[in-house]
Amino acid sequence: MKTSIVAILAALVLCLEVSAEPTTRPTIFVCGDSTSKNSGVGKNGDPVAGWGTPIAAYFDSDKVAVANVGHAGRSSLTYYQGDWPNVLPRINAGDFVLLVFGINDGSTPPGIGDETRAGRNGQEQHTYGWYMSKMATDAQAKGAHVYLLTVTTRNIWTNPKAKFRDASPIDELPADYDPKEDRIERGTGGGKFTQWTKEIGEKLHIPVFDLTNYCADLYEKMGREEVNKLYSDHNHTYVPGAGLVASSIVSGLKAFKNGPFLELLSEKGKALPTADAKYVSDNPAAN
Repeated sequence: MKTSIVAILAALVLCLEVSAEPTTRPTIFVCGDSTSKNSGVGKNGDPVAGWGTPIAAYFDSDKVAVANVGHAGRSSLTYYQGDWPNVLPRINAGDFVLLVFGINDGSTPPGIGDETRAGRNGQEQHTYGWYMSKMATDAQAKGAHVYLLTVTTRNIWTNPKAKFRDASPIDELPADYDPKEDRIERGTGGGKFTQWTKEIGEKLHIPVFDLTNYCADLYEKMGREEVNKLYSDHNHTYVPGAGLVASSIVSGLKAFKNGPFLELLSEKGKALPTADAKYVSDNPAAN
């Protein structure tokens, strides 16, 4: 009997010790397409990855968790219909939601308005902006902090003296070709999705990081050939490329005024430079 009582008391002490430790911590939810979550191998046989995986290393795992709930091939429409019903119940007050779509939204009704159209199956379809806004406000209603990222930069280049297929020359480069004139695409759809995301943030007073132009500026400084080594094609990054995009996003998150991310960073995250203020819009509500 004494042994049983001792065992019970020991178990109770252990339970008290466990319960005394924090049982919850905020979670950063990464909601996106294959640019945020990807797997497999690329054209040269090396693994491909999305930035939502390596970004976890820039945060202190004792203070915050990272849940990469991206889904390859998803648009704002198909993510809202197929993934969001499962993701939203997991979001709690105090969590963070990083929301980025656009690369696969070519068939989503354009714009940010409330107009609708009938899809192929007769189901009502909303605009890109409606889906982005709805997911953002759904998460906010649960007490989460939402941050919009403009669409990821694609590895598609132009030059007035040369033609490229994504980033590779189609023909032999001419004698007067100047690599300093290489320019990378700045947002899918001629930059429409980047602009729409900014307009959504301004309308709803949600912070926006211009990932499109931050990476585009960085890539043009690096040069087309160096950037091309990071990509398997025009969309998908190898592991080093995913890491570079992840570090770019953390630099952007550090730039928000009074942002909550600074206290959650790992030493690796703290060591990153802070993005220039021109790439972020805090979009505070009017007093």
